[in-house]
Amino acid sequence: MTGDTVKEIFSAFLKYVLPFLAAYILNMLLNRYLSKQFLRGKIHLVFLKGLIIAFIWSVAALTALSGIPAFSKTWETAIASSGIAAVVLGLAAQSTLANVFAGIALSAAHSRPFDIGDRIRIDNYEPGYVEDITLRHTVIKTYQNEIIYIPNSIVGSATIINYTQEKSFSYPVRVSVAYGTDMEKAMDVMADVIYNHPKHYGPRPAVLCKSCDDSGVLLQALVETRDFKDNPVSCSDILVEIMKRFDEEGIEIPYNKLVVYRGEK
Repeated sequence: MTGDTVKEIFSAFLKYVLPFLAAYILNMLLNRYLSKQFLRGKIHLVFLKGLIIAFIWSVAALTALSGIPAFSKTWETAIASSGIAAVVLGLAAQSTLANVFAGIALSAAHSRPFDIGDRIRIDNYEPGYVEDITLRHTVIKTYQNEIIYIPNSIVGSATIINYTQEKSFSYPVRVSVAYGTDMEKAMDVMADVIYNHPKHYGPRPAVLCKSCDDSGVLLQALVETRDFKDNPVSCSDILVEIMKRFDEEGIEIPYNKLVVYRGEK
């Protein structure tokens, strides 16, 4: 192998391989130092990371193309025709650009509707946890471990319910008691069970009379927990404990009964 051949191979490496190798290394470093754990709760940095990665690969591609004689003026052409390219790209990829700009608006807003790790519901989609936001999609992971990719343009115009932005989460538990029950006693038992649950967060709850139904009086109280994930199990535990305590205190929980009379033949 002659010296000229070595020089040509080395020159080709510098022109065509090195830009992509540098882009790969930069991409790897970004993923290492801006990990998913580090970016949790920082949706603006997640989206900025996506833009930086796209820019790095674009620069690598343009740099490699500029080494080809037919594309020797790639940079000059790209800059000179940027206006025309913007119009063409805008017409050819309206939906993609709409998703990109919607993602920028979502991540740059001062009062963002959600962050990475939040549990949200977007319109009629299944609620889940925000896993990622890319240039095109917002990624939601449901309780069934289903991954939902929702275009950013839909997210930007949707009604979003965020279950985790507040310091705590509450959900009502309802129990019926029979007419003639000592209401003050029943309410005190419910409040006591909720307040003493290990996952309960906040002051002693207020128990309210929700309605007077055909078979009994419906009592309601809020079960408040610091973490949303703890609330469903806490509500279940509390309902079971309320039934035990009502049984011990002689408080009747009414239920429909079917009485059958058999006439004499």
